[in-house]
Amino acid sequence: MRNQLARIPSRLTAIALTLAITGCGGGGGENDSSNSNPPTPTPPPEPTQPVFPAKVVTKSNDWQLLWQDEFDGTEINTEYWQFEQNCWGGGNNEKQCYTNRTDNAVIEQGSLHIIARKETFTGPAVQDDSPDYNENITNTLPYTSARLRSKGLKDWRYGRIEVRAKLPQGQGTWPAIWMLPTDYVYGGWAASGEIDIMEAVNLGAASDASWAQSGDIETRVHGTLHYGGSWPNNVYSGQDFLQDGVKPWENFHTYAVEWQEGEIRWYMDDIHYATQTSDGWYSQYTNDSGVVVIAEDTAPFNQDFHLLLNLAIGGSWAENVNEKGIDSSLTEAKMIVDYVRVYQCSKDIVTGKGCETVSDEAILVEGKQP
Repeated sequence: MRNQLARIPSRLTAIALTLAITGCGGGGGENDSSNSNPPTPTPPPEPTQPVFPAKVVTKSNDWQLLWQDEFDGTEINTEYWQFEQNCWGGGNNEKQCYTNRTDNAVIEQGSLHIIARKETFTGPAVQDDSPDYNENITNTLPYTSARLRSKGLKDWRYGRIEVRAKLPQGQGTWPAIWMLPTDYVYGGWAASGEIDIMEAVNLGAASDASWAQSGDIETRVHGTLHYGGSWPNNVYSGQDFLQDGVKPWENFHTYAVEWQEGEIRWYMDDIHYATQTSDGWYSQYTNDSGVVVIAEDTAPFNQDFHLLLNLAIGGSWAENVNEKGIDSSLTEAKMIVDYVRVYQCSKDIVTGKGCETVSDEAILVEGKQP
C-alpha cells in the first residue's frame, strides 16, 4: 500500500516514453526496453581540494516514523520487498546475477544480509520489467548477489529515508541504497529521476582520488541525483563524502536523505554533507505534440519513489577506478542492513517542509540546467 501523501496531477500520468531506462544505483534502473545497455555515467567529479563536513546535527523531533523494517523476523518480508531476478548486468556491464536465493539474501541476527558470491550462474538476460523479459533467454555471469526493491509494495513522496548498514570491502564491490520512481511520470530513465542515498565502490582498495596521498585507501561514499532527459540526454550531479578515520566496512553507519519539495539533503551518521535544490535539477520530456519541453516546478523529484537495496560486483564504474577490475581473490562480499526507516514531516506532510536538519558546513551542489 502506498503512503497517501500528495499525488501527481493526473494530466502528467499520460506521459509515456518507451526509451531505455538504466541508472547508477549499483546496477541500473528499471523498465529497460532497449536491446542495448546504456553505460553508467562516470562518478561525480572530485573536488580538487576536498572539504568534508564534520559537524553532527540533531534530527528534528518533528520527523514522524511512517514505516520501518527492523529485519527482526526469520525471513525477508515479502509484503515489503520483492526480489529482482536476472543476469542483465544492470546496463553497466556488471558481473552478477541477481537471485531470490537465501544464499544471496537472508535475515540473520536481526539484520538483512545481501551476499555476493563468486559462482557461475545462468538466468534471464534482461531486466525484470523489460517487455523482452523471458526466462528462456539467458545470460551467464561469474557472480551472484541480490537486489531488493519495494516497488509496488511501499513508496513515498518526501520524507526522511534512513538506512543503517555495514558496507562490503574490496576492489570490484558496489553497494547501493537508492530510490527510483514508481510510475515514471516524466518518461524513461533519467527524465523521471533517481535518488542515490548512498553508493560506494571498491572500499578499502588503494585510492586513486586526485588529492590522495600514497598509501591512502578508498573510504568515500557518494550521494547523487540523476535527472534531465531520457537516456542518452540524462545528466547527474552529486557529492562524495568521507569521515576522517572511518572505514565503512568495519562498523555500521547510518545513511540518510531528507527530501522535501524542491530540496534533497544527504547525511552520514547525522553529518549533513550535501544539499541539492530544484534550482540545480530539471526534467525534460516530449509532449503529445512531439515537442521537447521542460517540466514545471520541482520535477522530476515530486512523484512517488520506491527503495532499492543491492550489492553489485564490477561494472563500468567500479572496474575503472581505484585498483581497476575485480580482485581475483574476491569470493564473497556482504552488505549488512540493520534497519530501514522512513519518516514524514509532521509539520507539513504534503511538501515535507518544516523539519529540516541543516548544517552550515554542508556543500551546496551546483547541479545542472538544460
